[in-house]
Amino acid sequence: AEEFLKRIEETDRGMHRGLDRQISDLERINDEAQRSMAEMRRLLENDGASAAETAEEVKEEAPVPSAAKPTAKGAAEEPPRDTAVLFREAREAAGDTVIGQDAFLNSLFTAFKRPGITGTPEGRPAAVVVISGREGTGRHSALSVTASSLAQGGALKNGKIARVDLALYPNAEDGRLLTQDLFSALQSGDDVVLFENFERCHKSLLPMLAALCETGTLKLTTRYALQKGMLIDVGTALVPNAVSELRAAGQYFVFITDRDEAAFADAFGAPFLSAVTDFCRTEDFTPESLRKIGRLAMEALAARAAERLQFTVSFGDDAADYLAAQFSRKDGVESIDRLAERCFRLLSEEKLRRGVGALSGAVRVQDGALAFVFPDFTVTVGEEKQTVNQAAVEAVKAEMDRIVGLREVKDYVLSLEQNYVIQRLRESRGMKADVPAMHMIFTGNPGTGKTTIARLVSRYLKAMGVLTGGQLVEVTRADLVGKYVGHTAPLTQQVIRSAIGGVLFIDEAYALYRGADDSFGLEAIDTIVKGMEDNRQNLIVILAGYSQEMEEFLTANSGLKSRFPN
Repeated sequence: AEEFLKRIEETDRGMHRGLDRQISDLERINDEAQRSMAEMRRLLENDGASAAETAEEVKEEAPVPSAAKPTAKGAAEEPPRDTAVLFREAREAAGDTVIGQDAFLNSLFTAFKRPGITGTPEGRPAAVVVISGREGTGRHSALSVTASSLAQGGALKNGKIARVDLALYPNAEDGRLLTQDLFSALQSGDDVVLFENFERCHKSLLPMLAALCETGTLKLTTRYALQKGMLIDVGTALVPNAVSELRAAGQYFVFITDRDEAAFADAFGAPFLSAVTDFCRTEDFTPESLRKIGRLAMEALAARAAERLQFTVSFGDDAADYLAAQFSRKDGVESIDRLAERCFRLLSEEKLRRGVGALSGAVRVQDGALAFVFPDFTVTVGEEKQTVNQAAVEAVKAEMDRIVGLREVKDYVLSLEQNYVIQRLRESRGMKADVPAMHMIFTGNPGTGKTTIARLVSRYLKAMGVLTGGQLVEVTRADLVGKYVGHTAPLTQQVIRSAIGGVLFIDEAYALYRGADDSFGLEAIDTIVKGMEDNRQNLIVILAGYSQEMEEFLTANSGLKSRFPN
């Protein structure tokens, strides 16, 4: 018993010692905190602000408008900028960049100014603007310049533009993809949401856009959930925080088209037209406007060469007119900028190769090309033409000839060259070019050459200039479907990114669809379809599998069948 009492006493003494140490530590921490507060008070008083004022500011937690914040000790507060002055300065800045469209720019700036004067109901778009006019008249560049100049002046938050290409939704079954892309655009935080190619969107989907423009709200007919920033269709599953509607966030909705108001009335209906706040139309560039654009581009090139390369070049009207002549309906002023950029690149390469210092020269037009003439050498820059690597094309053809059988497949692959050349020829003559979808489905038993043909297709299309990389990325379900919720979409997106510029070959693609309850597989398919549309100019997807299973696979997503015509 005595031993037991001793142990209790020792335990009690130990507990008291521990408590004493904790109390001592707390007192030390309190002393340090008091010293820190005293030092902070001293610094604040030295800066002219008392601790009481600081505490009052924290208590109120009221944000100070940026225009009212003092810039430095003793400096006067900057008064809020006059809106009229801000818009006038932004309009002048835009006019220095966008040439020959003064009336259009005036109407566009009026459209952006309107919400600040008339006000915008909460939960509605700030404005709904329709920009019409022919291709190549500066519609996109004018919108971009207007938004960025207004953002620099503080009238817009960031001047960024979220683009929604309505041509990506040609089928009635593409409503889910459109819903996901609308959600991304509305949540992007960009000031402007740009809608293009409404005439190529399926008519049954246009009421979705009309609802957003007219009421600011789009009620969703199916259940969606937010996963990793993406809107995922969960069918009938019960999930927390389900998304049931999309709402406008005070952004400017802008439609760009070459159609007139009557076409909008036919497509969207009269209520939509009443929601449109402004119609702005570009005019065709006059020869005088194009010459001015060419001269400005030449001046910018000369200034850049002088600053970066120490090349001082003079030029006359012939050089400016040559640049102006590069204008095309399809690319607009960008075609002029592209040639100017190539001139600078070739001049840079010549400086690096020769190791020369400061030089003076002149720009002339010789033999249908721009010639930068210097004392000891000349740099010639002609029109850029997309070339075909004929040697590589012939090598692929020879390899195809050595494959036994598959005549129908080989004939189709070889026909791609003829179609591509015809479309490029139409484009060079200012006609509308429309390269068809080249996504393919290979069906057949294992060992029938599907993978071999896919590799040849990737090399063949790179040689023709259709693809920039020509790599073949071969995957199966295991490479696309994740192991847990939220893992599949990022995994599939990573695979798509690795295939951009080449061919994505999905072997046994039917394994991605194991019925309506296979949410992981369906998520992978949705992500693939969206990736195909987002990268349709530089990605080709080839699916392979058994004939019957692939037919069933095409029913997994409403947009699959239309995207695989071959």
